[in-house]
Amino acid sequence: MIQKPKFNDKFTQERCYAVAFGLLAAVTGVLAGGTLPAMVTLGALFAALYLATESRGWLKAAPDGRTGREYGVTLGFAALVTAFVWLTGGLRSPMPCALYLPVLLASLCYGLRVGLTAAAGMIGVAVTLALDGHLPGAGPSQKAAAIGLSFPVIAVFGAALRAQMERRLSLLDTEKENLSAQLDMSQMMESAFDLDMTLNLILLNIQEHFPCAVCAVYLKSRDGKTLELRAASGSRRPAGLLPALSLQEAYRGGLPMPGEGGVRAFQMADTSIYTDLNSVLRQIDKTAASFVCLPLASVEVVLGMLYISADALPGLSAGEVTRLEQLAARAVFPLQRVLVQQDFRSMAYSDAMTGLDNFRQFEETLSDELLRAERYERPLSVILLDIDHFKSFNDTRGHQAGDALLAQLGVVLRNALRNVDRPARYGGEEFVIICPETGSDEALLIAERIRLAVQNTPFILPGKDSGEADTARVTVSLGCATFPRDARADRDLVKRADLALYAAKGAGRNCVRAYAECEMPGVAAG
Repeated sequence: MIQKPKFNDKFTQERCYAVAFGLLAAVTGVLAGGTLPAMVTLGALFAALYLATESRGWLKAAPDGRTGREYGVTLGFAALVTAFVWLTGGLRSPMPCALYLPVLLASLCYGLRVGLTAAAGMIGVAVTLALDGHLPGAGPSQKAAAIGLSFPVIAVFGAALRAQMERRLSLLDTEKENLSAQLDMSQMMESAFDLDMTLNLILLNIQEHFPCAVCAVYLKSRDGKTLELRAASGSRRPAGLLPALSLQEAYRGGLPMPGEGGVRAFQMADTSIYTDLNSVLRQIDKTAASFVCLPLASVEVVLGMLYISADALPGLSAGEVTRLEQLAARAVFPLQRVLVQQDFRSMAYSDAMTGLDNFRQFEETLSDELLRAERYERPLSVILLDIDHFKSFNDTRGHQAGDALLAQLGVVLRNALRNVDRPARYGGEEFVIICPETGSDEALLIAERIRLAVQNTPFILPGKDSGEADTARVTVSLGCATFPRDARADRDLVKRADLALYAAKGAGRNCVRAYAECEMPGVAAG
């Protein structure tokens, strides 16, 4: 397939325009009554002047504010145009309108001041031609006045046209920046592989393109009733933000509900005149002078809320709010994708009954933590836990009660552990806890804290026959093993913790044992 040639070289295009300009000027001059040699010379001069000024960027206003270059370019074109009109008959020429071209050029390229200066010069030319008697009809003074007034009109018109073009170009530049920002954010978010990275990219883009003191993202909780703070940043520390708020209260406070109208924002431009002081939206950042919040929604499914506040007035302008709405609409799809992926990952790596890590996730976490402990020569402990007499409990209370016990035990474990500890369901009634940066003595203290928490917790269970709720108390046995003292490999470490667990059961249950105690003869076998 034959492709049409493209003028990709800017200088080649400029030369083509210059040649076309010169040829048209020469042909027009000959047709208007000028001699061929004179018009060819003028056409060549027109082409050379155009090429010299355009290639150097002289047809734009000087960035340093100096106008000498601008007046020089205008004078050059004015001289050539004057010669063109004079050589084709003066004001009797078919082309007297050409005298307006330098004025129009100056006002369009350089603004009103240079345009009026060019108009004054061309008035002198036109008046001279009129007074010389080149224009028939009324008296010379009347002709001179009429012609003279027309040049400022052209200058003002050209300057107004230039101002309008600059405003439109400014709007186009703003829209281009907005679309570029949205495209950049979309591309970055498409590469995000987890929720934290996605939320940080949203905050980063907002801070980069909008003036804000605090920017925060709230996500809807699993029960769909609450918006929970998941990420926040800003020019000042976002401390003191409301950690969670009711979704229904947010709607009552002004948060727009999702619908066919797309993403719409709620803006409070001045919080000092906000009449509803008890609004939950006003309570998010009590020090804010103004704020904007908008739902992060896909079709009619709310994913969360975006909140932006400013410490000084005015806050975001109407145009900025519109851009923010567009950016939020772009962020929804990548955010929803990451949330869906997170749900799938949660299903693959979490135990459905307890909400803790499952065995697969436990193995991956233990492998990673052991590598880190070995690299930095730090201790790591594993605690294995088993519910005492769980089979008898199931036979007596029923499997439904056993499932309820396991689910509540997961909550007890999370509450009894540190943030760095990773509990997991090992299988059946057995649980395992990974304790980074934890030696043997500290692991025994953690295990004892778990044992007491379980022992003192009344577990709420469904009744076996009547259906009414019942309570029960259970105990657990725990075994501990520590890297690197007891074992260095992950499987060996778990095996040592299992031996310690059997030692605890052999010691009468409802107690804690470390693997070091199992090294005594006969204890491990028990």
